[in-house]
Amino acid sequence: MQSDQEQEVSLHRLLQLSAATPEYVQVKPKGFKAILQSTVEFLEAYGIQAHLLVKLPAGATWHEDVQRYGCSLVPPYRVWRFLRADTDQRSSTSLDQSISLGEGYLWRGDYFVVVQSESFGAMVVAHQMQPLSAAAALGDRGAGPDDDEAGSPIDERTTARSSYLSVCCSVNPSLVATVIQAIGPPLERAIDLGAIDTEAAAIARQWPQPDPDQALNPNYLTLVDRWLNWQLKRQEHLRQSASTYRRQALNMSSLSSQNEVLMHTLRLKDDFLNTVGQELRTPLTTIKTALTLLDSPHLKPPQRQRYREMISNECDRQSSLIRGVLNLLQVETSLDQTQPDPLNLVETVPPVVSTYQPLAEEKGIMLAYTIPSQLPPVSCPDSWLRQIMIHLLNNSLKYTPSGGQVWVTAKRLDDYTEIEVRDTGTGISPSDLPHIFEHFYRGRNLPPGAVEGAGLGLSIVQQLLMYCGGNVVARSQPDRGTTVAVQLPIHHG
Repeated sequence: MQSDQEQEVSLHRLLQLSAATPEYVQVKPKGFKAILQSTVEFLEAYGIQAHLLVKLPAGATWHEDVQRYGCSLVPPYRVWRFLRADTDQRSSTSLDQSISLGEGYLWRGDYFVVVQSESFGAMVVAHQMQPLSAAAALGDRGAGPDDDEAGSPIDERTTARSSYLSVCCSVNPSLVATVIQAIGPPLERAIDLGAIDTEAAAIARQWPQPDPDQALNPNYLTLVDRWLNWQLKRQEHLRQSASTYRRQALNMSSLSSQNEVLMHTLRLKDDFLNTVGQELRTPLTTIKTALTLLDSPHLKPPQRQRYREMISNECDRQSSLIRGVLNLLQVETSLDQTQPDPLNLVETVPPVVSTYQPLAEEKGIMLAYTIPSQLPPVSCPDSWLRQIMIHLLNNSLKYTPSGGQVWVTAKRLDDYTEIEVRDTGTGISPSDLPHIFEHFYRGRNLPPGAVEGAGLGLSIVQQLLMYCGGNVVARSQPDRGTTVAVQLPIHHG
């Protein structure tokens, strides 16, 4: 039975009661591991030979840095590992010395790394802060992270659990002396019991004790400066690493977004190709059926003429469809070769309108335009604007009956110039209007005698405008006509 004097005293509590009153920071187990790694790397970087007194959690990953440093030590310096009696005490190197802790010095939940030499001393002391739920479950047993039944959050098998450590780092000789004095009794007991070899016992009795006046030593102050600069460098390295990881995360997010856009584009391509196949198959089926019927010996002349007209119309439809698909593909392939140079509407729009004057006169349609010469230039390739106007004029003249009118006008709207193509044609039904810019969409109000198109004209118009930063809007009322407004960005040279 242990007396009250023999009961262990928490190193965390001992330092809190010291005159130096050190400050603690709360870190995750991974943070404590990083502090341990930084301390050992500092010793290695400046070739500091020192005794290393350690008590660390179970698991090889916690001891790998200490083991590496131990391989670089020369006698009399050693790594002194303080372990529980039931812990595997096999040394990692020839200069490792294991000290078994007695029942009175388990220091449950306490971990430390103490650096001690003639020229420098430092310490890192950590104390596990038990989560509230775990503490309530453990009751008064006082189990800590070294106990298997406690489910240690800093055991290498359970590092991810939400536990924190209260950590104190210091190069204050007074605090280092306090910790060394606290961990001296189990070392003395091991010597008295003959648990360590004679050479190690002689070293332990002779190693330098921390001197509070050591802080005034110039060599000591030089190492302290290096210690501080080392920590600053590490913080800068961590900041740069975090910045790099942040950029990588942003790049990954950007790549993910680009991948989604690409997948969406591929799906649209697949849908487009499937629709093209169906559209091409439809007129071919009609032509094949009509040709079969034409072979009938009992076919009357009017029926024969009707089938011939059907074949002719379907051939025109097939030709229109192929031409529309080729135009659409040409738009995509010409993107890299076409530059949105400044373009004056008065030089491009009137010539296109004039080419449709003969067709309008033949159909008995009044076709006119008003393009003010003072309009600013727009950002759009000349070939694209011509193609836009051709599709819009084709539609207006197709859906406008004899006696109707088609106007082409232009005006400025803030940073855009708007071209309107307005007609008095059959108009578009409210149910069709939201779909007129979709691929292969054709309205149901085609005038008598008009050849059905491929349903790609307005899709091409919208795509060309999207590529040059413009927009297109359609307004229509059945039997009263349609207005298509094209907005082109003004060129700012």
